[in-house]
Amino acid sequence: MAGDDNTPLPPAPPPTAEKLIPFSITNKVPIKLSLEKHNYNCWSSFFKIHLGSLGLKSHIEAKPSNDASSSAPDPEWCKLDDLIKMWILGSLCDSLQEQVVVTPGNVKDLWDHLQGLFHDNKDARAIKLDNKLHSIKIGIMSINEYYTKIKSMADRLQNLGSSISEKNLVIYAVNRLDSRFATIVKIIRHREPLP
Repeated sequence: MAGDDNTPLPPAPPPTAEKLIPFSITNKVPIKLSLEKHNYNCWSSFFKIHLGSLGLKSHIEAKPSNDASSSAPDPEWCKLDDLIKMWILGSLCDSLQEQVVVTPGNVKDLWDHLQGLFHDNKDARAIKLDNKLHSIKIGIMSINEYYTKIKSMADRLQNLGSSISEKNLVIYAVNRLDSRFATIVKIIRHREPLP
């Protein structure tokens, strides 16, 4: 029996498109990709894990090879490729979906186009977001809303490849609190180490 003598079993063939058509991507990729949220890294990680679990990651990693003996692409591969394109398009926010829906080619072309959108001008977007983070003020927000907004901005910077230390996040948050929080600001500033 195969596998009894520690010989590896051959890889299972990828599922057919017919088996996957009723499959909902929102259960597997629970976030919508959005330029405003800078959430490409998180979104692409979910997508890669999902495609890997189905044995379909090759569709986004490499273009199909054109076998010299066959000039026409494999029809089943094409169905799977189109299905993955539908999954990707269904996991985008509306504005991004409208921007890329007409991307020509296969799913690899769409994947590369999305990656390019998020990595082009990445440094400029990180600088702009970092400036917003440095200048954020509590205003009329509750303390919970304020800290959630700061954390969200820090996460978006992380997605752009610009990490901010926890210590710096505390400093930014404390420095922009108003006089309503003067006592707590004084306590936090004099704690060693910072909370």
